[in-house]
Amino acid sequence: MSLFVADLINQIRQQFGTQKTIITPKSLEYANKIVAGYNEENWDAFGEHMTDGKSHDDNLIDKVDNNMHTSGLENLGGSLQAWTWDDDGNLYKLPIEKQTMDSMKNSIYETILAMMFDDAYSGWGHAQTFIGYGVYNLGKTSVGVDFDKFGYSHFELASAYNQNGFDSNPYTLPSTSELTSQLNQAKSDLEKSKANLAQTNNDLSETQNVLVNATSTQTNAKQALNTAQTDLANKRTVLNNAKKSVADAQNKLASDKQVQQQAQINLQAVTADLATKQENVEKAQQAVQVAENNQRVAQDEVTVATNNVNQAQQAVQTAQDNLNQTQNDLNKLNQQLAELQQAPELLVQAKQQLADAQSNLQTANDNLVAKKNELNKATADLADLKTQLATNQENLTKALANLAQAKSGLDQANKDLASSKEKLVSKQTSLASAKSALAEAQAKLTELQQAPQTLAKAKETLDQANKNLEIAKENVEKAQQAYDEAKSNNDVAQKDLEDAKNSLAQVQEKQSQAQSAYDKAMKAYNDYLKAQQAVKDAEEKAKAQAQAKAEHTYFAQTANGKVVDEKGHIMVGYSVKGNQVFDAQSKLVGTLAQTSTTRRMVNTVKQENAKTLPQTGDKQNNNTTVGAILVGLGSLLGLGALGKRKED
Repeated sequence: MSLFVADLINQIRQQFGTQKTIITPKSLEYANKIVAGYNEENWDAFGEHMTDGKSHDDNLIDKVDNNMHTSGLENLGGSLQAWTWDDDGNLYKLPIEKQTMDSMKNSIYETILAMMFDDAYSGWGHAQTFIGYGVYNLGKTSVGVDFDKFGYSHFELASAYNQNGFDSNPYTLPSTSELTSQLNQAKSDLEKSKANLAQTNNDLSETQNVLVNATSTQTNAKQALNTAQTDLANKRTVLNNAKKSVADAQNKLASDKQVQQQAQINLQAVTADLATKQENVEKAQQAVQVAENNQRVAQDEVTVATNNVNQAQQAVQTAQDNLNQTQNDLNKLNQQLAELQQAPELLVQAKQQLADAQSNLQTANDNLVAKKNELNKATADLADLKTQLATNQENLTKALANLAQAKSGLDQANKDLASSKEKLVSKQTSLASAKSALAEAQAKLTELQQAPQTLAKAKETLDQANKNLEIAKENVEKAQQAYDEAKSNNDVAQKDLEDAKNSLAQVQEKQSQAQSAYDKAMKAYNDYLKAQQAVKDAEEKAKAQAQAKAEHTYFAQTANGKVVDEKGHIMVGYSVKGNQVFDAQSKLVGTLAQTSTTRRMVNTVKQENAKTLPQTGDKQNNNTTVGAILVGLGSLLGLGALGKRKED
């Protein structure tokens, strides 16, 4: 506060060419001691009614001067304190409102302004003290300023020289040019800030456009992503179901194949055992045929045995080869028979051999019957297995059909694969049928040995069966080719799926870029909101400050509608709305007081009202004027006496 006052005083002294003042720790101590003395003595310079105060405390000032080895001057102003009239025309104090540094500096400024330009009634003593003119020139002067507990301002000026320390360690006073430069710089910075704000708004507009585009791109990307993800999920579901169906079908097929393989093993075992028994039968038949040539009596028995053997040969697959071997053996036996006919002595031996052969034949027949029973059982088991295999094949076909249905949603390649597998199963069934037909044809070969007239037909059947077998093999190869083709199509479909995944990754990358752009846009938008809020807060603060200042700035209105400020000036262009006063730009600048607040305001209002009153010759009664609020500036009322060198 003292720095502010010293700067104002020095601006005045610069205009008058007098020595400027300084501020030192001693001058501040000096002012504090004087104000502390006023407070301790409860010294009210202006009094409760502004006219009953004690004026300057000269004894206190002399005491402090002597103790600190200096001589000083004091200007005393009401400043923060104000008075008003009651209905009886008596002045009384108003409460002092809460102050800010700005309001206190404003009060100081108004007090100095009044002492400099409205001090005629005090002989311009206050003004000369600030100027340092004439008897009020202390030479080198230090300044200290303070407020007492009554709200009065104390301007303490003291002589400063080396011996009393009032010129030691002076504070640096703010330079007006520097302050002006700082103000200009602040204004420049403000303009730059406004330009930056405008640029930020432009950038924000562009960013918002980018944000809109990015948001649209993100929305489209999200929609494409959701579509791709949904399609991918559906395809994965179909693929997983299809894979499960394939796995189930393959497991079922593997199980059925194991059953079939076991049946084939059992059949092969029975067939091998049957071949062994057949070989024994053939050997017995050879002995029977030798016996027939040597003994016709045994011919019927041999014929019966031969018929039995023929029945057994129905199940023998290699009958043709064995028949050829048997024919060779028969020729040898015929040769031996011819030799035996020439040797009667061997007849007995031949008969014995015949009996042995018959016994062996019976044994062979018994064994043949047993093996036939085993063969029948094996055949029945084989039939059951074939039935089970057929059922399994049917189930497999159904499973493959289900597999084909499950894969219908995936792609056409899987359909072809399922269809090819069905065809493969069908061809395998045809192959099994062809093999069965071949086995039947081979089983009938034994009958053809005794029926040459049907042998050719049987061979044709066998040839046809072989042809069917070759056709079945070709069909199997075709089915395998179809399966390979379907598998290739499935591989293509898998590649398409990978391409879809890559497309999805690209969409996700675009989404990431869009999200990054969105984040940047949101940051810029948030920065804009912060800047906008800061501007709004500053505007609201300025508005609140203006409102607060207006509430404590009073104007009066004359009978002819003119607006008068506290200095008694008529404010041209000002208007009143309610109890609020607005300037020519319709800006709120003050409050309309119910009563005038200063003497000058009262005078101006009286003068203006007098102009509008009818001229009756009567003087205007003071009681017709509403009590005015007077700012407590003792210097303005002639109450702010000078210091000890100034006579009251």
